[in-house]
Formats: sequence, structure tokens, C-alpha cells
Amino acid sequence: MPSPRVIAIQFDGLRADALSEQSTPNLLAAAERGAWFRNHRSTFPTSTRVCVSSLATGVYPEKHGLPGNSLYSRELGRTITTGRHENLLAWERAMGGRLLLRDTFFEAVGGGVIISAASSGSAWLWNAGRAARLIHPVAAYPDEGRETIEEVREIPAAGEPDLPRCAWALDLALDYVIPKLAPAVLVIHLSEPDSTQHHQGAAGAVHRQALEGVDRLFGAFWERFQRERDDWPQTNLLLFSDHGVVTIAGMVDLEAELADLPGRGENWQVAHSEGAALFYAQSEKTLLELVAFLRTKDWAGPLFSQGGSGVEGSLLGTMSLGLAGCGGPRAPDLLMGFQWGDGFLPGENRAGALPGWGYSSANNKGSGGTHGSCSPYELRNFMIACGPAFPAGARVDAPTGNIDLAPTILSLMGQETSGLDGETLTNFSKETGEERVYRVESKGFAQTLSRTEVDGRFYLNFARLEKA
Repeated sequence: MPSPRVIAIQFDGLRADALSEQSTPNLLAAAERGAWFRNHRSTFPTSTRVCVSSLATGVYPEKHGLPGNSLYSRELGRTITTGRHENLLAWERAMGGRLLLRDTFFEAVGGGVIISAASSGSAWLWNAGRAARLIHPVAAYPDEGRETIEEVREIPAAGEPDLPRCAWALDLALDYVIPKLAPAVLVIHLSEPDSTQHHQGAAGAVHRQALEGVDRLFGAFWERFQRERDDWPQTNLLLFSDHGVVTIAGMVDLEAELADLPGRGENWQVAHSEGAALFYAQSEKTLLELVAFLRTKDWAGPLFSQGGSGVEGSLLGTMSLGLAGCGGPRAPDLLMGFQWGDGFLPGENRAGALPGWGYSSANNKGSGGTHGSCSPYELRNFMIACGPAFPAGARVDAPTGNIDLAPTILSLMGQETSGLDGETLTNFSKETGEERVYRVESKGFAQTLSRTEVDGRFYLNFARLEKA
């Protein structure tokens, strides 16, 4: 059986500036063998399921249609979390049988295999069109063959760090998926270091154990793959993360904070997860009241609304959702990123810590780290590519991002890439693009959004709210 033409491994939540010779020597060794894209960017909201949807489709949320890790479904009449695949199935049925509005690359290439150690919702979104074989501890597709997988490798319980699950995914690829299923495209989604970061933040001994551990597991995987596969040089290896992380400055109980605002459930709804909150309302008056209320809170960050004319949203003092790639038919009426800041929190142990802090919804998996908002620390993820399509030692400073993974895989598989927001990473560009800064001011507040624009594409650098 031939080896895969593409192996794509996702290291959930690994910030670009967390890569180091001490903590991630195997990832950096891969960068020496191939191309390191050093100006890589996530998508906003910087939430895993939103990012996975962009990674799989090559477009921003306004086109793929998944606006947040949590969302309010008018069709279902309730808020759902997308972390559970059962909720996605219910939403899909309510939306007329279409989970994402764009095909994933698996449809175009005619299949493949996904092994996921992350949430069942993330796993399901990688395979939104059901074109691939999905292997996950609780969300396999198709369901047949599950017993065979468990016979090959016993599925370990989730842990902290979640390294046994990550090892299970990588070992299963070598023991069963590659030799028996022979996929042309293989995606492996590892839950670390994100799983640990939510509880521990991006510092400390446990975080270091997770970071060094997942790098060590990858190194063992790649060494064994080369040892066992004579045709390994034909494989293109894509190593990437979906988003970054910040230290939590405070957990916000949105239900309690918004309890005194009238009309919730009748006139407006909120769905929130980690660093973002999505608001849905029936009238502009209600939305303006929400904007005015949020502006009084230290934890509230940039605000984006539907419509508008380019930079400004339809609601006074907000930016357009489209400016960040977050508009479209399934977008909320108002989107808020939680406030963030540079540097370290007072009293924070800085030994080995990464800078950057932000507020988080209480709907978070832990109280250590968070993501979902639009700080540069959450938007700075990483991408390394090595194999026959990527020259060794290449250092690419042109802007790239989540939207470029799907066109890269399509290109490597000889498929068309037109109509996507991203560009294939095999076309090395020396064009570093132009940073454009957009600003909106209203009633003592100013919102700033920075993005790099190149060849008709854009990559978000940050967005923030400040008192003018």
C-alpha cells in the first residue's frame, strides 16, 4: 500500500512563539527540512471549531457558515455548543441538511481519513461533507469498523495532559490507517497543548510537559514512519495549529452580567464560549442597547455588527462583521471579542510564560488560558511544511493563514483551487503585503482593526477596543 501523499497534523492551540529548541525540537527540525511560514494567522473568532471549518474549506466564517464555538439557532429555538457532534447533527437537520456552506477538501479529493483526539464536534467538522473516514473515540464515521479500531489500539481516557490520547491517534495511524486503509490524505488532530492550556494557561510545569510531550510524540511518529515506509519521501507533511492562547484575566458570567437587561429569550439571545460572544436580536433598538451596555464593561472588547458600508457596521460605533471575515447568512447580529491586553498580569509567574492576557466567558474548559477573541496572541498560530513540494530551509515571511491549508492540499492532490479565500502554500510569494489599519470612533470609544492585505486576500492581525 502506498504512503499518503499528504499528512496534515494539527497541534491544537500551539502559539507560534511557543516553538523553541528546548520545548519543540522535533517541530523545528521539520522546519529545517522544509518551509516555515513565519507570518501565519488564525481566523476570528479564534475558536477551534470555527478554525477547523476554515482549515477544511479554505474560506472565512462568512462563507463556511459556522460563526462560533457556541451559537444560537433560530431554527432550533435554542443555543447550542458545537463541541458535541450530536448538537451539530441536530443543527444540520434544522438547516436543511447542510452543516457547512462550503465543501471541505475531502469532497474534492474523493475521500481520506481523519483521526481526531479533540472534541467530537471538531472531528465532525473536519468531515462535514461525510466524504472521509472519521476515527474518533466517540464520533466515528462510518460506524462500521469501530471494533476493529479498538482491537488495534485501545482508546485511552482523556487526561491532563492529554498525551495518551495524542499517542493513540499517532500510533493508530502507523499501526492501522496507513498500512490498511492507505488514504491519499490523512489528517490527525491532536488535542495538545490546547487541552492543558485551558486549565493551566501557557506557563508552568504541566504546560511544559504537554508541549514537550506532544512534540516528542510527533518526533517518534515521524521517525517510525520513515523507518517503516520505503516510499516516505513522496509524502508532504503539513504541521500547523489552529489558534493561539492568552492567560485569563477574569472569568465573566455573561448570564449574570446581562440578567438586568429586559427581553432576553423574547427579544434577544446570547451564545458565548471562551473569548467570544454572539448576540441575536429582533430589533436595532435592542442591539443598540446591548452595545451601550457592553461599552460600560471592562471585559468587553471589539464589537462587530451586520451590514454597514465596508468598515463601519450598521450599529453606530461597531465595525462591520465582513471586515473580519465574519459576516454572511449565518452570522450573529452582534459579535463581541472579549477584551485583551499585552504583557503579563500583575503577580503572574513569568518564568517560561507567554505574554498576553484576556477575559473569558465562564463557558470555558478551565480558568488558566483562553482563546476566541482577536488579540495577536490568539491569532498567531504556526505552519511548517516539508516534503517534495517544499524546499528545505525555506523561510516564508509573506502572510499566510488557516484559509491556506485547504487550497494547499487541493493543489498537492492536483485539484482546482479557485473560489477559495486562501492560496496554496506551494506558490511561495515574496510579497509581504500591506498592513491596513481601520478605525471607528463613537462616544468616547475607538475600535481599531489591523489586517495584512496581499493579492486580494487578507489576514487579520488584531482588533481592539479603547477609550478614545
